[in-house]
Amino acid sequence: MSQVSKRVIAAGFQNHPKAAKLVQDALSPSAELDFAEILVNQDSARGAAALVIGPAFDFDSDVACQIALNCIEDGTNLVIIGLPCQADSPFWQEFIGAKPLFSKPAGEWFFNIGSSCSLSARLPEEFAASGQLTVLEPRGDSQVLLSTSIAFRNYATATISHHLGSTICVLGLAPTSDHVSEDLASLIRRAAMIGQEPAKGLHIGSLGVGIVGYGPFGGMGTYHATAVAETEGMHLVAVVDSDAERRSAALHDFPDARAYATAEEMAQDDEVDIAVIATPPISHASLSLALLDAGKHVISEKPMCLSLREARLLIDKASAKNRMFSVNQNRRWDSDFRSIIYAVEGGSIGSLFNIETFVGGFEHPCRAWHSEESISGGAVFDWGSHHVDQITQLYGSAPAKVSASQHKRVWHDVTNVDQIRVHMLWEDGREAEFFQSDIAAIRKPKYFIQGTKGTIIGNYRPIVEETVSLPFGYEEREHHYAEAPAALRLSRYESGIGLVEESMPLARKQRFAFHKNVADHLLLGEPLAVRPESVAGVIATLEAAQLSATTDSQYVKLSEVEC
Repeated sequence: MSQVSKRVIAAGFQNHPKAAKLVQDALSPSAELDFAEILVNQDSARGAAALVIGPAFDFDSDVACQIALNCIEDGTNLVIIGLPCQADSPFWQEFIGAKPLFSKPAGEWFFNIGSSCSLSARLPEEFAASGQLTVLEPRGDSQVLLSTSIAFRNYATATISHHLGSTICVLGLAPTSDHVSEDLASLIRRAAMIGQEPAKGLHIGSLGVGIVGYGPFGGMGTYHATAVAETEGMHLVAVVDSDAERRSAALHDFPDARAYATAEEMAQDDEVDIAVIATPPISHASLSLALLDAGKHVISEKPMCLSLREARLLIDKASAKNRMFSVNQNRRWDSDFRSIIYAVEGGSIGSLFNIETFVGGFEHPCRAWHSEESISGGAVFDWGSHHVDQITQLYGSAPAKVSASQHKRVWHDVTNVDQIRVHMLWEDGREAEFFQSDIAAIRKPKYFIQGTKGTIIGNYRPIVEETVSLPFGYEEREHHYAEAPAALRLSRYESGIGLVEESMPLARKQRFAFHKNVADHLLLGEPLAVRPESVAGVIATLEAAQLSATTDSQYVKLSEVEC
C-alpha cells in the first residue's frame, strides 16, 4: 500500500535536540517535515497538514500566535510538545484548551491513556518516557489524553481538543533522552496527521490471516500462527500445507482454522485478508506474486526472494494492486540489536565505519531443505538475510559493492557451502563483513562494531538448562546459541583517562512487534516498519555475494546485479 506524504512544519525546537528527534522519528516516515526556528509569516505554514510547536517557541510573540491561530482556522492540526509554564496567557489557555500548572525536572514518567479515541487506539494502557514534565489543567471542552501519577495523584499531562476541522494536541513532556518512546511517537504522528490520512484502504475489523506452509514443532508456520493469536486485531483463518499430517497438526493446534492443500484454494477464501508465506525460499516470490494478484496483503518469510529482479516484481505488483507487502525481518526487534541501535543513535561510539557479524559453529548442518542450495537459495540467504539487513539498518543503505569467498571442505552430504564470508564496501569507505560458518570450532563474536569514538562487541552466550531428577540423574539441554541475545560491551576513549568500558543493558523485549506493526498499518494507517524497498537492497547484496563467490569475482557492484 502506498505511503501518504504530507507537509508538516515544526517550529521552536532550537536547543532542544531530543524533542526534535522525537518529532523526526514520529513524522519522517509519513510526512515531509520542515524545521523552522520561527514562524515568519502565514505563507510559511500555509497548506501544511500540521504545525508542531516545540519548547523554544515564542509564546509571547503576537505574530507567532496569530500565525498559529490562522493555521488552525485553515484546517491545520496543531501539536505542542513540551508546553512551558510561561505559556499561561488567557489567549493560549482558551486557544489550546490547556493551562500549564507546574513543571517537574527531567526524569522517567509513566503515562496512562485517558480518552479513548483514534489517537490512543491500540496503544498500551501505560507506557514510559523520559523528559521534563509540565502538568496541565484541561480547559473548555478539552479532554485528557494522557495522565501521570505524581505523589500518588493523577494529573493531566496531554490533552486533546478540536477547533472547526482541526485537532489540537498538547503534550506536557519535553523529551531529554535519545531513546524515543515508540508509543509517544505514534501518538504525536496520529495527532499531526489525523484528518489527513485517507480512510480509503484501511481495514475495518479484525484481520483474517492465512498461512502458507505450516511446519509444526517450532517451524515458522507455527511461529506465525502463534504470533497472530497473540496480536490484537488479527485472527487465524486458514492454513495451507501439501502434507496431510501437517494440516492435521495445524487443526489440532488451532481448531478454529480451515486447512487447505494448496495456496490456490486459500486465495479464494474471502475471509483471508493477509497471506503469510512460510514455505522454503525458492517459492517465496511466486507464491507472493500469486496471492498479491488474488487481492491479498502478503507477508513473506525471509528471504523476500532470491534476486533483485524478483524483488522489483514484488514491489511493483504490490503497488499495482494497492496491497501491503512486507517481509518478516523480525531480527530488527532483537533486544541486543535494539540496544546497539540506541547506542549508535545516541552517539556513544561516534560515526560508524566498520561492522562485523558472525553466526555459526562446528556442527553437522541440518539435513532438511535449509541445507539444500536449490531450495534455500544457498547458505548466504539463510542467516545472511538477517545479518545483512541489520548492517544496512545501521548504515542506512545497502553497500556499493560486495565480494565473497566460500569453502566446501567438510560436510559433503549437503549442498550448501560450509562457510561463506561476505565483505561489503560503501562509496565513502565504510565497510562491513558477514561471516557464516559450520566449521568454526571457536565462535567469533556475534557483533564487532567500530565507531570514531569507541567499539561495541557482542558475544554469544549459549543457554544450557541443567536438571537432576530420579530416575534419570543429571541431564542438560542446550538451546540454539543464536536465539539468546548477545552479551554486549562498549568501550570508548576518554581524553585524559583512556579506555572506559561498560556492559550494555539489553533493550526491552518487544514480543511479536513485527505483527503488531502490520496490524497497526492496515487498521490505523501507521507507517509500515519493514517496507519491501528496504529489503530489496539486502537481496541485491546477497545476490551480489553469491555471484562473487561462485565466479571468483573480486568485487561485484550492486549496480551490476541483474535487474
